[in-house]
Amino acid sequence: MFDVTVDRNLYLGGSDIPIIMGISPFKSRFDLLLEKAGYKENEFTGNEYTEFGNVIEPKIRDYINETEKDKFVENKMVDGDLRYHSDGVNKTTVLEIKSTSQIKNDVNDYQLYLVQLLLGMQLNNKKKGKLAVYERPKDFNTEFDKDRLTVYDINIKDYKDLLEEINLAIDQFRIDLEKVKANPFITEEDLQPKEVIELSNQIIELEEHLTIYKRIEKEQKELKNKLKSAMQEHGIKKWTTPNGTKITLVDDGEDKEIEVFNEDNFKKDNEELYKKYLEKKIKKGRSGYVLITTKEE
Repeated sequence: MFDVTVDRNLYLGGSDIPIIMGISPFKSRFDLLLEKAGYKENEFTGNEYTEFGNVIEPKIRDYINETEKDKFVENKMVDGDLRYHSDGVNKTTVLEIKSTSQIKNDVNDYQLYLVQLLLGMQLNNKKKGKLAVYERPKDFNTEFDKDRLTVYDINIKDYKDLLEEINLAIDQFRIDLEKVKANPFITEEDLQPKEVIELSNQIIELEEHLTIYKRIEKEQKELKNKLKSAMQEHGIKKWTTPNGTKITLVDDGEDKEIEVFNEDNFKKDNEELYKKYLEKKIKKGRSGYVLITTKEE
């Protein structure tokens, strides 16, 4: 760990990067800005998860070093306002060790960890990285179990876009930090571009109308079902209200037995024939979108 006498507010550390990018579930970007500006105290001093990591991570590094000719050594790197405490560095590679109960199937799903490792690779001028993910036992048993460890080899050339996102996010954070330092009463909204605020306000107003509409729509469906039951009970097929609105009862349709093609069974019984008719097509990726979460949700 870093010397406790170092003022951490002077630096942006590896663990700050997910927060700066707005992908951390543990702290908001604005809270970090307030802490770095000296307006808010970072009250986190550790917990059972960090204590477990402090014990297991050296054991994981030792295990990895058993098969490495060029041993990984714990390292601290400071470059301007950036600092990175790596779990291990050798001549070619940066090692990042993480313990978690949230195990993923794809290394790219560990974005919280990847952005930290990529910053470390950049600061240490290394093209290669190793992300070592250890599945934390429910009982926090600190006895090392190699079967719980998965190590991913990372090449910086495969993450150029993500690294660019990281650097842009850091640059914007620096800009916003100066604004926060200059104005202790600044709000998170004040840091957003004017266009974003105006469009957001318009969307929020529409979302509020939409919420009311959904409530009305739900009530309308419930009332229509009650009306249907009442008309069936009294044998009424149709009638016209005094204002001319026509109300018609549409009876339930009868259930019918139909034939459908069971693709799964056909594939199972005729695998070669099934493969013969497979065609390769480009499936477009999902378009990005803006997610709006209201207070009620």
